[in-house]
Amino acid sequence: MWERKLEALRVAVAGLLYETNSFAPGVSTREKLWRSGWADGDDVFTYGQGIDSIAGAMKVADAEGVILIPTTSEGPASGPTFAVGEYKYLRERLLDGLRPLVGQVDGVYLSLHGAMVCEDEDDVEGDIMQSVVELMGVPVSASFDLHCHFTDKMGRATPMISVYHTCPHVDIFETGERSMSLLVNRLRGGNPTLSWVQIPMLASAEGQDTTVEPVRSIIARLEEMMREPKVLDGALVMTQPWLDVPELGWTALVVTDNDPELAKRYAAELGKMAWDARDRILAPKVEIADAIDRICAVPADEKLGPFVISDGADSVSAGSAGDGVELVSALASAALPGPAFAVIADAPAAKLCHEAGVGARVHLQLGGTVSLRFFTPSSFEGRIISLHSTGYPSIYPPNSIDPGQVAVLRMDNGLHIIITQHPVPQLDLEVYRHVGLDPLKAHVVVAKSAGGYRAFYEPIARECIDVASSGAADSRLEQMPFERISRPLYPFDRDINWTPVPQVSGSH
Repeated sequence: MWERKLEALRVAVAGLLYETNSFAPGVSTREKLWRSGWADGDDVFTYGQGIDSIAGAMKVADAEGVILIPTTSEGPASGPTFAVGEYKYLRERLLDGLRPLVGQVDGVYLSLHGAMVCEDEDDVEGDIMQSVVELMGVPVSASFDLHCHFTDKMGRATPMISVYHTCPHVDIFETGERSMSLLVNRLRGGNPTLSWVQIPMLASAEGQDTTVEPVRSIIARLEEMMREPKVLDGALVMTQPWLDVPELGWTALVVTDNDPELAKRYAAELGKMAWDARDRILAPKVEIADAIDRICAVPADEKLGPFVISDGADSVSAGSAGDGVELVSALASAALPGPAFAVIADAPAAKLCHEAGVGARVHLQLGGTVSLRFFTPSSFEGRIISLHSTGYPSIYPPNSIDPGQVAVLRMDNGLHIIITQHPVPQLDLEVYRHVGLDPLKAHVVVAKSAGGYRAFYEPIARECIDVASSGAADSRLEQMPFERISRPLYPFDRDINWTPVPQVSGSH
């Protein structure tokens, strides 16, 4: 049983944020993760640009007089399943950062994603949390992405669980605040008690938008619960839907101040609300040809903003490789009323463009270099108007992006294709601004994102159009090659008789 021994509260901080997509080709490595960011020591406090969950935890710690001791943090990133040796290395790196602090800290705060899968470990975060608890012997709190694959092992490791409430994720900082508040509550004598309910359902990320119904009402009810003094935190965890692992599904969870019955009752209520709404959590898509007809039927007008077309099935931030060309090929052959901007990850093409130089007219085969299951290359011809080889700061996710070699290809019909060596997330507008393209001056802007793009693109958009395309993040879940998920599971099974069964975990 942990007892406070130190005069001033001291909390160790560590992070590992990686989201696996089981249908993305290949395996992931530490180098892929590190391209999205990593930090040791005091850099842990700054590499998230002051807007990540660690920054939120810092704000609470400062207000409460808690001393934070940074160790190591890596990510965020998304991609294929992690290789065996690679995960073991990252796990030991995180634990090695904490080992010198055994007996020197009162608690540990972990900033995690929650959907990292390794070739021989389906529940990476559960493994990490359990290992940290066993190593340190002090209370541990953890913050997670809304697309966390929450497991019983996580719930048993600690009751101090905080999860984003929003999709798109605009409360990353605030989630860090809530997580540190839970830990401080525990360290000052509180007794956070967690209850969670596993819900046998999945929904594509586009249907998880917390700004529209039916999910908006569920989150509103959660926030109403959290205004009660006995409720410390809660979440509707909507999971990464492109994981092929057992136990996959949504989770409702509630943390109370030493009131397990209230936690169970509210977790069951949230779970039932989500279950009852399952048939209304939809991801409607427009056929690519219809989207092209729509954007070509009206003249360009900068005052109205661009049409934003989402190629969500090839969402890099959902783990896809960003090398899909279905939509871009259609744009390339269209009579566009104005400029169109798009991004394709294609390392060989980026290298060829750098060898050809600015001003060269080139004929390229683009796309399908990695995701052979989903895409085949297409032909594009245009002039190279700029070349780049530096990274850039991203707002969402809050870290630095390393695109590798980058070229901007301008086609005769006004389509501008940013060709990157490495896949880049398109949750914000920074990839376009990095190469000198202003999305506000475009007629069409493509976002390879499954819903998350709306936080930054919708405010500038004339209209947002989600198209039906192929890829590792296809919203048509029933068409994806799942093999290991536990059944029954909606939408794969429709005739399910389900009632909430709350589980409880108390403070250690």
